[in-house]
Amino acid sequence: MKETISILGCGWLGTPLGERLVNNGYPVKGSTTRAEKIDNIKAAGMAAYNISLSPDPEGDIADFLDTDILFINIPPGKGDGQPHFYLRQMQALAKQIDESRVKKIILISATSVYPQNNDEVTENDAIRIESPFSDTAWLDIEELFTLNEELKTTVLRFSGLIGGDYQPGRYFSGRELGGADDPVNMIHQEDCILIIEEIIAKNLFGEVFNASADEHPTRRELYTRSCEVLGIEPPIFTDKPMPYRLVNCDKLKKALNYQFTHPDPLEALTV
Repeated sequence: MKETISILGCGWLGTPLGERLVNNGYPVKGSTTRAEKIDNIKAAGMAAYNISLSPDPEGDIADFLDTDILFINIPPGKGDGQPHFYLRQMQALAKQIDESRVKKIILISATSVYPQNNDEVTENDAIRIESPFSDTAWLDIEELFTLNEELKTTVLRFSGLIGGDYQPGRYFSGRELGGADDPVNMIHQEDCILIIEEIIAKNLFGEVFNASADEHPTRRELYTRSCEVLGIEPPIFTDKPMPYRLVNCDKLKKALNYQFTHPDPLEALTV
């Protein structure tokens, strides 16, 4: 019998991931903070749970964590307005995990752990950088789980997300955008799902992987194309320098023997 999987956070990524895993024979539990999304989770074939971290868990967290593999996909938020809300959420979750039978974790992190040094970065280059969306460094979140010797945690550091209803041009339409000819790092939803599936199938836990498409178009190319797809005004590009990072994904491709389904983000924008 295949391992059971619990997906904490069924949204843009968690719901289609859960549906694919169910179709491949895995028993899957999925959670949401919004009661109106319960039916969507059930429709994808998962057992549905209404769970929130406020920052302490609310809902049937004990039953939800009665699983072999936990997939953590909770975006940072301001929450109660007090300092380090996201860190406190993850600390509360970690305590619950300690009391559960969970031994394997896949944690979604971000390539914002790397300095914008206008150079290539690998998994070894992570530093403590406060997230622009919260007052917590991603590295602090990762270490809550990776330093726990009772767990085998694989961290996936995703670059910018595209696919489904994610179109990056929507956020910059008509706005000034510097660094027009600097490279960007993106990954398509389908590749996110396939990579996670391969990690589970190959039992590659206890690892840290970057996940970013092979090609790195310029800001000008990416946001112009995205706005064309949406039929909206493109950004106003300037040559004003902006710091960037170039995410190297060689470790993941070698470990998983993985070839990206959408290696070129420009082509992937319409999928």
